[in-house]
Amino acid sequence: MKSMQIESWHAKSPSSYMGERNHRRDNLEELSLSRLMDTEILYSFLHRNPNLKSLSLNKCFFEKIVPLKDDTEIENLGVVPNLKSLKLIDLPNLEEIGFEPDIILERLEFLIFQNCPRMITIAPSSVSFTRLTNLEVVNCDGLQSLISASTAKSLVQLNSMKVVKCESLMEIVRKDGEKSDKVVFQQLKALELVSLKNLKSFCVSDCDFEFPSLEKLVVSACYNMDKFSETVTSSPILQNIHVVHGKENKRFGWEGGINATIQKIFKEMVCNYV
Repeated sequence: MKSMQIESWHAKSPSSYMGERNHRRDNLEELSLSRLMDTEILYSFLHRNPNLKSLSLNKCFFEKIVPLKDDTEIENLGVVPNLKSLKLIDLPNLEEIGFEPDIILERLEFLIFQNCPRMITIAPSSVSFTRLTNLEVVNCDGLQSLISASTAKSLVQLNSMKVVKCESLMEIVRKDGEKSDKVVFQQLKALELVSLKNLKSFCVSDCDFEFPSLEKLVVSACYNMDKFSETVTSSPILQNIHVVHGKENKRFGWEGGINATIQKIFKEMVCNYV
C-alpha cells in the first residue's frame, strides 16, 4: 500500500481504524487525513507508519499539532524518519504547527500552507529547516511575519519560496532580538511575493541578506513595498525583477541592486496610481 486517504474521523476512536495498538504499516508512504477534531489519530498514524514520506491534512479543526502527553505507548514507537512532504490545507483553527518532537519538521523537504487564517507563525524559532527545499504559503491572513532570522539561517537548502495573499503580512523575515543578523539563502533560486498588500519589505529591521543563487524574483501586487530591505542586499546573479500589476506584466531592468530596483518599481507604481 503506497497511499491512503481518510475523511471524517472525528466521530470514532483511533483503535476502531488502527486495530491492535502495536499495528504497523511499513509500506504506507502517502497519507491524507481530513476533518480531524484533534491530533490523537494523527500521532497514532505517525508512530505506526515508519516509512511515511508525504502527509496531507485537510479541513481539520485543531489549533496545534501536539500528541497526547499521557500516551506513552505512542511515544515509545518512535517518529517518522522519512517524512519529506507536509501539506496543511484549509485548517481554520490552526495557530502553529507545534509538532513534537521538532525533528519531524527538521527533516522536511516540502512544506505547504494553504488557507490557514489563524496561523501566527509557520514554526517556532527553535526549529531548523536544514533540509527544506520548497516553501509555499498561501492565504494565511494571520501572519505578520513568516519566519525568524534564526529559522531563516537554517534554510541552507531552500530552492524556492512562494508567498501569496497573506493579508496581514508585513515582512518575510523578522529580526531576533537586538543583534544585527546576516542571513545567507545559499541555494534559493526563485522567490515569489504575490498579492501581499501590507508587505513593507523582506525585513523591516536592520538585517543583511545574501542571495548568491537567486535567478528569479517576482513581485506582484505588493503596493506598500517601497524597498526590499533596510540594508544593502547581495544578489550577484539576479539581473531583473518580474513585476505583475493587474493585467500588466513586465520585467524591470537592473538598477545596480535589489533595493534600487524595488524603489524604482515602487515610484513608477505610485506615479501610475496618482
